[in-house]
Amino acid sequence: MSTRLTTERLAEIRAGQYTYRTVEQLDRDIRDLLAYTDDLRAELAEGKGTADCGEPTPLPAPGRARAAEVRFTVHGLVQLLEPTLRDLEPDHYGYTYRQLGGFLPDELNVELPRGTEHMEHAHFPGRVMPAEINVQVSTAVTRDGSRYMSIEWRRERRPAAQSSGHLRRTA
Repeated sequence: MSTRLTTERLAEIRAGQYTYRTVEQLDRDIRDLLAYTDDLRAELAEGKGTADCGEPTPLPAPGRARAAEVRFTVHGLVQLLEPTLRDLEPDHYGYTYRQLGGFLPDELNVELPRGTEHMEHAHFPGRVMPAEINVQVSTAVTRDGSRYMSIEWRRERRPAAQSSGHLRRTA
């Protein structure tokens, strides 16, 4: 059962938030807001939302889906066919990266993102994807003439002790 709050109901709650006449009014508003919050959390648990890039999502093997979508700030929405999601080996400095790649539709005839781009969000079924991050984008033409786009981003940060270059002694 969805308990979405209407605009009118939300305005009523906000208008009365400092002037409740009865405990019953306050209880009713709290129940409505808690039910609404539970619905939102349930939707996110089902994978309908995206999350900020914080904790990495475990990915034991390359993930596969039929299609994925990526929205870039400048270039808009790009659909990827037969996408794969995989973790890359750490680089020389110990940074770990994740790569989302897939074929571009043949009918897509727009300017494609390349180099460093800002990714607003990505949707890969069954995975929580980062949002609002800078990514590296490249597109390659395969032997059969189709185009394959790769999108990479840094997945984890180095430990603080390594990033300063030296360790300080405490007295």
